Amino acid sequence: MYTKLVRRRASARWLLPSAFLVFSAVLSLTLSYRHPLSFFTRSRPSYDSMIEDAAERHCVDPALIKAVIWRESRFDPNARGAKGEVGLMQIRPRNGAVEDWAVAYGLESPKVGLLFNPELNLEIGTWYLARALRKWRGYKHSVELALSEYNAGAMGMTAWIPEDPDGEVADRITITSTRRYVRSIMDRYERCLEARVEKKRKCYE
Repeated sequence: MYTKLVRRRASARWLLPSAFLVFSAVLSLTLSYRHPLSFFTRSRPSYDSMIEDAAERHCVDPALIKAVIWRESRFDPNARGAKGEVGLMQIRPRNGAVEDWAVAYGLESPKVGLLFNPELNLEIGTWYLARALRKWRGYKHSVELALSEYNAGAMGMTAWIPEDPDGEVADRITITSTRRYVRSIMDRYERCLEARVEKKRKCYE
């Protein structure tokens, strides 16, 4: 997937001289992902298929992915964070998800511009979240621990890892911003699970 994205971007850069043709190329690119105008709209349902695909590949509940996206970017594919995070899942180009993903697959780290692509951003962010979920699967509150790692990094969360696998996590988090981050996502995730049972779609309203 990453190789195809690079080739598409390279051909667009060298072959299209005018602003109109550049716009047409980007529009064609979005249509090829089966999500018309996904680069130009923040319509939340437009990412559903991408989220479902990434969730299935990496065995992560799509409701959890949506909750993370909601907290990280409010579904804005062009979002930028204060520490260099980019895109829907606010992945870090350096010293974080992107480099780890590239190493895992034996690839060069994608250029920052490519990371705003919703499909690539979801792939890397979901892979990174799935890795954390597997790491903490032996704990009762594995999701909270995985979200802590996603936000604070593996080294930043050592102080609140419970000695007892059944121990609480949220109240032990010592970084205020991370504690709020985890609680807000868990609240949104639980709302989505309830909405799923009730067959409603109100968890992002």
